[in-house]
Amino acid sequence: MAAHHAPPTTLAFSAALPLPRPASCAPTTQSPRNAVPQCSNHLPSPLQMARIARSVTAGALSGALVALTLAAPASALTEPQKLVAEAWRVVDQSYVDRTFNHQDWFSVRMRTVKRAYASVDEGYSAIRDMLALLSDPYTRFLSPQQFTSLTSSATGEVAGVGVELFPTRVDGVLKVTSPVDDSPAGRAGVKSNDVIMLIDGEATDDLSPDEAAQRIRGRPGTSISLTVVHDEGKGTEESFEMVRENLKLKSIKAKWLGPGQLYVKIKQFNSSTASDLKDALQSFTKEDIEKIVLDLRNNPGGYFPAGVDVARLFIKSGTPIVYVVDKNGVQDEIDTVGDGLYTEQPMIVLVNKATASASEILAGALKDNERAKLIGEQTFGKGVVQTISQLSDGSGVAVTIARYETPNHIDINKIGIAPNVKIPCKLDADVKTCLPTEAW
Repeated sequence: MAAHHAPPTTLAFSAALPLPRPASCAPTTQSPRNAVPQCSNHLPSPLQMARIARSVTAGALSGALVALTLAAPASALTEPQKLVAEAWRVVDQSYVDRTFNHQDWFSVRMRTVKRAYASVDEGYSAIRDMLALLSDPYTRFLSPQQFTSLTSSATGEVAGVGVELFPTRVDGVLKVTSPVDDSPAGRAGVKSNDVIMLIDGEATDDLSPDEAAQRIRGRPGTSISLTVVHDEGKGTEESFEMVRENLKLKSIKAKWLGPGQLYVKIKQFNSSTASDLKDALQSFTKEDIEKIVLDLRNNPGGYFPAGVDVARLFIKSGTPIVYVVDKNGVQDEIDTVGDGLYTEQPMIVLVNKATASASEILAGALKDNERAKLIGEQTFGKGVVQTISQLSDGSGVAVTIARYETPNHIDINKIGIAPNVKIPCKLDADVKTCLPTEAW
């Protein structure tokens, strides 16, 4: 019989949403917005904000939070069995769907942990098979290399060629959201919506975005080849030979679009995005900014709190930004913490089908609070939050711990957010042609 494991120990710097609830939290029925059990965190404490700031996103996964977890030893189990038990426990403790996709989760543990494994790799395969029972593409196993690759992206510093991928396979293929500016991929000619067919000559048919990202990243100075098919797999095929280099992922670009019209492009959300955006905005004279165009097209998301903090720059005090619903159905309301710096200027937000995760948190907050109009296409539809827990050998498990709703209590998962004005706007088009006069 498998030995009993003590609960995992979570390091002091770990973080997870929802925010800690006050002891007086109770269901309220004051209005339709408060018609479900919830807690409002209008003024997070410095400790809460520090905890949020340690959250890490899943790169091509928008919206993930990190909790590094070290499991207690279990001498009666082999190393592969220990890892399987650790992964099972992480899911058991925090997975948002308490039916576990209608699986007998304890029975899954018993038959998976007691199995004999010839190697750690066999244990990894068992964990993948176990998590596949949940039918959740965001709850997944991460090898030690994938864990390192995923968590490093939250700092905005990686080594690779600068290819950003959709958080899941789209129509069964690996699709590029966009190349990083001034990266080997961008300079070579990799484009948004390219489908990656081969990595170093090997087919990508069975690779997840995490696995592809692991193969694409590597030591600076080493070579890699990518074969892509342009135009969402409908165009020409092209191969690129590139050399990896250290990349600083610059998430913000701001410029004048016309007299009084400031254009701001957010390419992804990492731990510095909100402060970088604030610096970029403050480099312009505030009185000169009459209108703001915020471009979230092909932004796959990323660091969850960054999406919240960016929203706080544009929304007035006491306004809900997002609701996070945990495994028990308890709802936390994440609000503004004071008036934003830019709450009066008319805003337009450009979105498309590659606007995902943290980008959708921001877009939903601006739309539902009638702070901005969304122009473009229906967004991707990733409305769930993950933690990333490290197992004892350096591998990890990403687990969906909550879902989120927009301020109007709209669940966007697998649906996306509908724009106020539906106008396709290609990335290479003149942005001004995407801004109908009536949108202002």
